[in-house]
Amino acid sequence: MSNIYCAPFRAFNRIEGRPREEELEDALAARVHDPLWMLARQYQFGEFKGEDAGSAIFAKVAVNSVRISNLEFPNGSSPSYSENIPLETQIERLIPQVDLKKAAKWGRKFLQLLDEQGANAPEEDGYNPGQYKNNLLAKFPFEVPELNKDNESVGEEISKARQLSLQQATAFLRALAGRALNGLELWVFLAGDYTKINSLVLAENQSPDKDQFVHLKHRGILEVAASNWIQFVREELNIPVDPEDNCWYQERLEYSFKAKVEEGNGGQTELSAAAYFQGHLDWYSFDVSKENSSSGSEFDESVKTRKVISLIPTEAAFAGMPNSRWWEMEDGSIDLGNLKASDTDIAKILVTQYAMQYSNDWLSIPYDIPTGSFAEVEGIVVRDTFGQNYFIEPAHQAGNDWNDWNMFSLSVEKGEFEKPDFDKRILLPPVVARTMESEPIEEIKLIRDEMANLVWAIESQVPDGLGGSIDGYEAARNFQQILEKLQEEPSAMSRIALPEIDSNSPEAKARTYKAMLKYQLGNTISENWIPFISVHRNGSNREVHFQRASMPRITALFPTHAVRPRTQLLREGINPNDEQLQPLFIDEEEVPRSGVKLTGTYQRTRWYHGKIVTWYGRRKRTGRGEGSSGLNFDQVLENNT
Repeated sequence: MSNIYCAPFRAFNRIEGRPREEELEDALAARVHDPLWMLARQYQFGEFKGEDAGSAIFAKVAVNSVRISNLEFPNGSSPSYSENIPLETQIERLIPQVDLKKAAKWGRKFLQLLDEQGANAPEEDGYNPGQYKNNLLAKFPFEVPELNKDNESVGEEISKARQLSLQQATAFLRALAGRALNGLELWVFLAGDYTKINSLVLAENQSPDKDQFVHLKHRGILEVAASNWIQFVREELNIPVDPEDNCWYQERLEYSFKAKVEEGNGGQTELSAAAYFQGHLDWYSFDVSKENSSSGSEFDESVKTRKVISLIPTEAAFAGMPNSRWWEMEDGSIDLGNLKASDTDIAKILVTQYAMQYSNDWLSIPYDIPTGSFAEVEGIVVRDTFGQNYFIEPAHQAGNDWNDWNMFSLSVEKGEFEKPDFDKRILLPPVVARTMESEPIEEIKLIRDEMANLVWAIESQVPDGLGGSIDGYEAARNFQQILEKLQEEPSAMSRIALPEIDSNSPEAKARTYKAMLKYQLGNTISENWIPFISVHRNGSNREVHFQRASMPRITALFPTHAVRPRTQLLREGINPNDEQLQPLFIDEEEVPRSGVKLTGTYQRTRWYHGKIVTWYGRRKRTGRGEGSSGLNFDQVLENNT
């Protein structure tokens, strides 16, 4: 009988032990019926061809490392590098807008520190707990703003109306008035210098009043309490000592700073992070802006360290990967054979291929280096089971093409026409793995409006005065309601001068007829839309950037004035009375057609020595495209009024 080829009935079986009993002794013994046949088949498939390669049993590694010595901020200051707080905190921290809850907490803390210090004072000082509480409450009070006061500018009136439009914050402020110490007023009064508290101390034979009420013998108590209180406030939110010591680059809407590394031989390397906004700082955020220029001085071992370690290399593996020795018990939590990857699932294909084919070809050598180090592997010597030593060279050799494969290398900043280069050392910055982020206190969306030929900064979330945020449109509506309520009051109507009209004049008679059309000079938009206009850069007639502008607020209560933003980011250069002291610019390339979303949030993390660190910082994310404000001018509309 001839053989008939039947493809549908073809079957393949793996040559492996199949346990049919509850116990695993027979299966793990790997017994075969015909071991000689198994050896012949292995020989036939070339499994006995030797590669003259033994297993690695010993490795010796030499590592050179230097550490970050200090930082450089955009304002020119160069603080020393410290591991007391994460590097993100040192770079991102900004002075936040202090809310009412925090101001009340700070005031209560000052009274507590003052009483604690007074309790530790000698009895002859005669300090009584709460002795100066009423005086301090009168000096630094919480006050509910009042409108329609005489001799106040339009900006002051608008600023108070804006504060009153936050209904919950106003109710909370009324509860605090006369009962709590305003810690924000005290912070502004001291300005970070505890010696300014001495202005409250009475001179000899002086009677106490509202501004001076502390006895001279209690001067030391007051100074120590003020010093401890300033330290408490700074540590709570990691507020910098100098308000100018921040890395926020306003025109580019991102952070920018440099880290300097002492090389130990008189040279120095500068690491630049010129565009950091992602929220997580790591090695890829840096570039080498200035390479080491050795001065040939004596080697400093305290700065640069060289360590040689000897250990046994281990197999590079991940959880769930099959064991290289098949008779070992496996976890079984991951079924790699059940992975279904398409042609585009590159990550799944790579993981599966590494686990199934190349897992025993890669070894790992653990080596601990301190954070803040800039380390380089000088060389690796591996000894195999045959006693032969091999010197392992890096995958990318000096002089090779810059585009060759390499990992964790930092690009070296070169000129536009210079050949690219990189630094083969690895940077381990002192950063956190994860942070807790609050809900946005401020949220701004920058969009392009091609119809109006403007860039708009939409304040979608503004501070609510209680440590949270409120919708920007809702805040604008509440403010309009405050203005409308003021117009209904008789005191406000008396300030409006209406023109006198003669009822017998032709103009008065014409008013009795309704026109079919009307002319509108311009419509209005929500006050949380802040415009930015294109202007030329100084000294250039081609390059432009965006400058903060303002929409007019036209109301019968006050003369026409500018609508100012509410968020701290957009109010830079504007004082509390809505007077612009300096303009605000944004680079044109920072607002693409996709738009930009900026958020201001509180960050919280636990540093590696257990300390909880909190700070206020900003993030930049991609927007959702262009938009339209609906702003129109010179329109002829139907007269439906």
